Amino acid sequence: MQINTSSLFVNLNGRSPVLQNGFLKLIDKKMHSFYGGNEEITKANTLLYKYRKANPIKIFEKDQKSKPVENVSDIPHEFLVSLNKEEYSWDEFRFQKAFDIGGSGNLDEILSRLAASYVTASEHMNAHFSGTEFEAHRVQLDAAVSKVMEQRANVFVENVGGFLESNGFAGEKNKIYDIITSEYNNKIQQYNEFIKNHRDYANLKGTEYEWLSEDIAYMAQELRRACDTVQEPGKSERYSLEEISLANRLVQELTFDGLFDSLGNEESFGLDAGMLLLKTQLFSGNSMVSRQFADKMTKAVNTRIDDVLNRINDRIRRLYDDPYYDKERAPMYDKSEIYDVSKMMLKIYKEKGTYSETILAGIEYALNRSRSKENANAIVDRYKTNYYWKRFYDNSECFRQFYYSEGVDRRTSYQKLIDSWNSYAYDVSKLQECQVAINRMSVLA
Repeated sequence: MQINTSSLFVNLNGRSPVLQNGFLKLIDKKMHSFYGGNEEITKANTLLYKYRKANPIKIFEKDQKSKPVENVSDIPHEFLVSLNKEEYSWDEFRFQKAFDIGGSGNLDEILSRLAASYVTASEHMNAHFSGTEFEAHRVQLDAAVSKVMEQRANVFVENVGGFLESNGFAGEKNKIYDIITSEYNNKIQQYNEFIKNHRDYANLKGTEYEWLSEDIAYMAQELRRACDTVQEPGKSERYSLEEISLANRLVQELTFDGLFDSLGNEESFGLDAGMLLLKTQLFSGNSMVSRQFADKMTKAVNTRIDDVLNRINDRIRRLYDDPYYDKERAPMYDKSEIYDVSKMMLKIYKEKGTYSETILAGIEYALNRSRSKENANAIVDRYKTNYYWKRFYDNSECFRQFYYSEGVDRRTSYQKLIDSWNSYAYDVSKLQECQVAINRMSVLA
């Protein structure tokens, strides 16, 4: 099933969508590296590292006039030539950086980087060490791999497996862990087989940059570039690395207890629940997600939403015994009213087929439904004066004088909702230029 991309992102008041962590994310076409962030490891930058290491600047020395070399063109050509004449020496910094894998949400990328680093480091050790020295480096290598593997695998095991287990599906943690370790070992085998038949896979032999073949991080990058590993075929119930990664991103939308604003009512709760269901729909519609796994995650998300609503109502129910609590003014939430809004949003999507139109129509439906219940003489507080909907588009009153602070998130609930959708939609679709210009007045009308 393909995602309908004709109107995926929502453009907020004519501005570009704010994505993850408040920054506009662009498709990363660069090779993810082991040092230098997400920048590709270039020959020039590696040469700069080697030169600075050989010619350190003593910055604390009195009357120091030398400055670090910033441009590779300033490095004498003789230094580059001399690198091929140097004897091999173990570079601890490079080794540690090779296994300093960050917090990527792409499980396949994580395992590929780890496996390529492991295979490359093993090749170096086999070529240059023996005896006790070899064993010492081997212990160090295995410890580094084990640490990274456990840390990164546990993120997906706990997030995805733990989420499924806590919402009705047993044995998911072990299942996902077994898939991760199996695929990691499969990648190691594929890389090892590739190296046997392609010794000069980085095309360095006979060049002035042949010394780069001794750089673990660079060679691991080039190994990944030259050999694209493929996931080992499994049984029909075996999850792919891609769908585990996508499920992990979906779970991030449901990991906080504060899913619903305490100032809201049944309609605002229904809107939030509907947004989660639309995010689940987008996940399920991804071509990399199997129908079986999509159905499982959809059931778990619905169970999660229902569980959160039950816990909110349980807290209110316990207050009923307090003689000072007015249950007439603040009763439990009517779940049927909440689900009426969330189900309507799915119905709208089925009719319109585009997410941006559905979200805007869903907001309008929830807002109008809430307004139809509002009454200055109402008994229930959340329908007498509803601050959530009052501030939905304009919360400027909240940030005047006493409330003013540079560190406060001054986005409206509307802005937060749209920004959250755009961030999630980007991460799941990895598409660009799928925005639709939306006139804010059409939303308010």
